[in-house]
Amino acid sequence: MSARLSSLSFFFPALNEEDHVEAVVRDALTVLPRFADDIEVTVIDDGSTDRTGKIADDLSKADPRVHVVHHGARRGYGGAVRSGLLSGTKEFIFFTDGDRQFDIADLGRLTAAIDGVDVVLGYRLKRRDPPRTRFVAWVYNRVIRVMFFGGFRDVDCAFKLFRREVFERVPLGSVRSNGAFFSAEMLITLRRAGIRMREVGVPHYPRSAGKAKGQQPKVILRAIRDLLRLRLRLWGLPA
Repeated sequence: MSARLSSLSFFFPALNEEDHVEAVVRDALTVLPRFADDIEVTVIDDGSTDRTGKIADDLSKADPRVHVVHHGARRGYGGAVRSGLLSGTKEFIFFTDGDRQFDIADLGRLTAAIDGVDVVLGYRLKRRDPPRTRFVAWVYNRVIRVMFFGGFRDVDCAFKLFRREVFERVPLGSVRSNGAFFSAEMLITLRRAGIRMREVGVPHYPRSAGKAKGQQPKVILRAIRDLLRLRLRLWGLPA
C-alpha cells in the first residue's frame, strides 16, 4: 500500500521534448494529488531549441503549481537533474524523464517503500530500449560496481524519490559531474555519507516520440572521464 506524503516536488528534465512536455505536466497534475495534497511540478528546460520552453511557460501561466526553470545554454542531463533537485521546496522530491517511458502513477511503488529510508531508487523491471542501449547500460552498471566496490541495480533509472533533507545533509555541491555520470556520482556520494536507500522495480515503456540523447559518443566519453576522476579522488589522487 502506497504511503501518503506530506508534500511533494516533482520535476523532469526536458531537452527538445515538445511532443511530450504538455502530456507529462498534465499527467503529473492529475496523478500526483493521489500521493500528496501539496504538490508542485517543475519543467527543467535544458536549452531546448524547439517549442518545449514555450509550451512549458504556457502551462505555468495556466496553473500556479507549475514552474519552469530555463537553462539559457545546455548544461547536460546531470546539470538539469541538479537544477531540479535544487528547485524542490517540498518535503519529498520525485523525478522522472520527459520522454514518457515511465508512468507517473507508478510513484506508488516508491512511496510504499519510503518508510525507514531516505531515498527510493527505481530499477527497470524490463528495459524497453534498443539492444545497443541496453548493452551499454549493462556494461556501465557493472563497471560502476567493480570500480566503486558495489553498485546499484540500475543507476541511471530516471524514477527516484528523495527526502529533501538528504541534500541538506549532503549538499549537491559535493557532486562535480554535470553530465551522464551525475546520477552515479550522486548515489555513490550519498551511500558513502550513510544515506539509507532502497531499490524497487518499476515498469518501463518504449519511447513513442522524440529522440534519446544519452548514447552520443561525446556523452559516453564524458561519463568515462568523470567516472575516472571520481575514482582517483576517492583514492586520494589528483584528478
